[in-house]
Amino acid sequence: MAASIDGRSAPCDWAAVDSSICLNLPVDYSRYLERTRQSLYARLRSAPAGNLLSRYFERGKMMRAFLVFAASASIDGDPEDVLMAAEAIELLHGASLFHDDIIDHAAERRGMVALHEQVGVGPALVIGDDLMLRAFTALAEARTRHSAEIVLQAMETLNQLARECCRGQFEELRATPCISEEQYLAIVEGKTAAPFVAAAVLGVLLSGGTPIQLAEIRVYARELGIAFQIGDDLLDLIGEPGVMGKPVGNSLREGRPMLPLIYLSKASPDALASMLRHLGQNGSRPELLALLRQHDVLDRTLQVRQRHLDAALAALKDFGNPSGLHALCALVSRTTVQRGW
Repeated sequence: MAASIDGRSAPCDWAAVDSSICLNLPVDYSRYLERTRQSLYARLRSAPAGNLLSRYFERGKMMRAFLVFAASASIDGDPEDVLMAAEAIELLHGASLFHDDIIDHAAERRGMVALHEQVGVGPALVIGDDLMLRAFTALAEARTRHSAEIVLQAMETLNQLARECCRGQFEELRATPCISEEQYLAIVEGKTAAPFVAAAVLGVLLSGGTPIQLAEIRVYARELGIAFQIGDDLLDLIGEPGVMGKPVGNSLREGRPMLPLIYLSKASPDALASMLRHLGQNGSRPELLALLRQHDVLDRTLQVRQRHLDAALAALKDFGNPSGLHALCALVSRTTVQRGW
């Protein structure tokens, strides 16, 4: 769903979504994203290893901060009203990445040596904890523009969704690689989708959104987050390291459940065993891609991802601002890019 120039609803015109917007961030929000980034740098000056942290944040795409601004704009919100929410979301996301890298034994993050490899596991854990506390401090500062009641509601929302993310991560760590699709989706709703939901809901909540709009943006963000994770699963299997900013194969090596492997295990256990052997022997990307195609796993995975993206767009029927809608469509379009598959 998008909007016409006169504000009436119209189907989202994918051909009209500029490729630079799909692959980067819309210029409309660049100065607010830059202000968010500069505020992060200022806040990190007093953080443990602040100078090093700033280098990681400097390389971030700020997709979730962008989602805060886009969600706000979609209901004619003022970007000034959600700056603190954008900063809080980025701090919380950064903390989760540093903790994830420890859990996954990842050696690289955003094109740099992983934080725990530079400062040690213990210090990296403490840094992640510190960033989480700073996230809630940043959001509390929204009281300069909002009532105490609204800020409290925003804090409770962020707290709940952060806990959902932790639960999803916990369940993923306890899961076997070949769980059911339903179990996989339940994990992803927490682990990956909850931060997307937090960003979108805070953007609408702090912009005076109605209960209907809050419910619908929640659906949009949840479906977008699920689709994002499905794409990330494919990247982990057959992507290029330069695309991810970290080595491919981390999730597979750590035995994490991934949708393509769930489908492959159902279609052909022997094919799954073959794939694991290929990866264990540093099998080539074309061979892995051919195996996924041979058993229709690639097409099936892409189709499921597209269904979630379509559901995300369908949830936007009560959002009328053309600029905000275009930005939300651009996020969906960006997630749709198949990166050579």
